[in-house]
Amino acid sequence: MIISTIASHSSLQILLGAKDEGFRTRLYVKPGRKAFYASTRLADELLIREDMSAVLNDKGIVVPHGSFVAYLGIDAIERANARFFGNRRFLKWETTFELQDKALDKAGIPRVEVVEPEEVKPNELYFVRLEGPRGGSGHFIAKGEELEERLEGVDGNYRVERFIPGVYLYAHFFHSPILERLELLGVDERVVIADGNARWPVKPLSYTITGNVGVALRESLLPRLYDYGLAFVEAMQKLEPPGIIGPFALHFDYDGEFRAIGFASRIDGGSNALHWYGRLYWEEPMSVGRRIAREIRLALEEDRLGEVVA
Repeated sequence: MIISTIASHSSLQILLGAKDEGFRTRLYVKPGRKAFYASTRLADELLIREDMSAVLNDKGIVVPHGSFVAYLGIDAIERANARFFGNRRFLKWETTFELQDKALDKAGIPRVEVVEPEEVKPNELYFVRLEGPRGGSGHFIAKGEELEERLEGVDGNYRVERFIPGVYLYAHFFHSPILERLELLGVDERVVIADGNARWPVKPLSYTITGNVGVALRESLLPRLYDYGLAFVEAMQKLEPPGIIGPFALHFDYDGEFRAIGFASRIDGGSNALHWYGRLYWEEPMSVGRRIAREIRLALEEDRLGEVVA
């Protein structure tokens, strides 16, 4: 059995987890990135391709991550001949505001407040969020009096949210059909270019994500986060049967209360910041990437691969 993915986003974690669980690995790499990926021990097969669509006909088990929709498009993924780990129809739910809101509302998870143009007040701060998984690119903060001018340069769908001066937290979950349980494997916060304003406040900087830092959350907050995860799993079982298979992440703004700002319907890049929460469920360190491979191995052992791969 071979596990395949595209060289980007969280592929290193996915391949490392697959190797740790005893699987062979295949990696699709663009020519300009070959040198780095070829220098590692992670890919048993390194396929150099300018066009990543070759993965859609892969003969192994394909593990999608945050670059798949950008490279391939959701329609091509849903029609692909390859076998994908997880429910590939769940992937589209992170791509639009409409679908994200529908899922979060179905789960009863509170969301950040969306502000309509007529509700904007000149002296208040607002956060402008662009639609879809963008790694923070294009998002910005502005006062109400600046919004009209700033929005003229925005390309694509966006919405205006009431700015909440809190902490952004990203919770990484894994739903296991084989073990019939939900695992909270970690929490992270994002390192964005705009963080530089705290050290050198010369001009507004981009919210593009450059990295991730693991967060050991105050323990009293964990039960609430876990309950949100359970509610989300239950909601997606109704909205997109058979629901969530494997990893997902819930994204929050926290100022004493959790308010969702979105979610990831696959392994989230923030899980690259390794965390110790996996030891709550396993006797060894367990990244999300390794947890995917563990689920595949457990399914193979019980002759239940069809429950986690389609």
